[in-house]
Amino acid sequence: MSRTAALPDAWEPKVRAVLAGVRPDLARRPLRPLGAGHESVALLLDAESDTYVLRFPRGETGAASIAREARLLPELAGTLGVPIPRFAFTAPNPLGPGSFCCYPIVPGESLDEEDWHARGLLDEPETARRVAELIEAIHAFPVERARELGVPEVDLRAEHTRELPRVHAEVVPLLPPYEARRLVAAYERYLGDDGNFAVPPTLIHADLSLDHLLVDGTRITGLIDFGDVRIGDPDYDLCYLWPETNPAFVRRLQEHRGRRLDARLEGKLRFWELADPVSDVLYGIEHGMPDVRDEGVDLLTTLLAP
Repeated sequence: MSRTAALPDAWEPKVRAVLAGVRPDLARRPLRPLGAGHESVALLLDAESDTYVLRFPRGETGAASIAREARLLPELAGTLGVPIPRFAFTAPNPLGPGSFCCYPIVPGESLDEEDWHARGLLDEPETARRVAELIEAIHAFPVERARELGVPEVDLRAEHTRELPRVHAEVVPLLPPYEARRLVAAYERYLGDDGNFAVPPTLIHADLSLDHLLVDGTRITGLIDFGDVRIGDPDYDLCYLWPETNPAFVRRLQEHRGRRLDARLEGKLRFWELADPVSDVLYGIEHGMPDVRDEGVDLLTTLLAP
């Protein structure tokens, strides 16, 4: 959640009115924007004894995510070695559909990719081990219980197969010819290899990026943003760490998990590195957000350049 928070007019009295009905002690406390993603916008609320995050869904997808987290996170929290969001309450969303959530802020600092590298955190001996432990703990959560709690299952082969016609129709025309051919070939290689889809599905965070790993000094102290949690390919939990860190870090992480960074895994990660900006381009086109579309095109052009 990093984009500037876009809040509707008169948001503050609406939020305070709801808080007055569920937590009167918070209704008059200072509020300030925290950030926004595609599906939700967040505020910080400073109380006397704690700081709270209030997250408001922007649409039905975000509302479904918050409802799902409210069911899953209390059970998942007990299996991880670091704090994650623990909802204090949910209440009707005064700014859109569904319910919003409120939880005490997870301890630690959210750093962008550049700060992780500048501070040398990826070179700390404990970092790869700690991330590996978190990934393993999430993947160990019982899949059947996750289904009972309403966590959706994603079929990446079916998803990207459905996406490919839109890639041809909407993304390819925005790219130079050489880069466009490379993009289509990457989709065809990934989709055409049965081995890419042979791993049994697990619960996955599905948005495990450096800025969602909170730190204090050199220690990882929390994990946030479970809005995209899914049942799916466990390798997908490396897809954002791959471009944000480096192959050596991912290799160390895999060694801590008793696994290898082999050619197949590297091929999947390189495809997902492309598929992410493709998703941004399509989202930007669909929702009339030219800045999101153009950022995605620029990144694809860079990744696909000879």
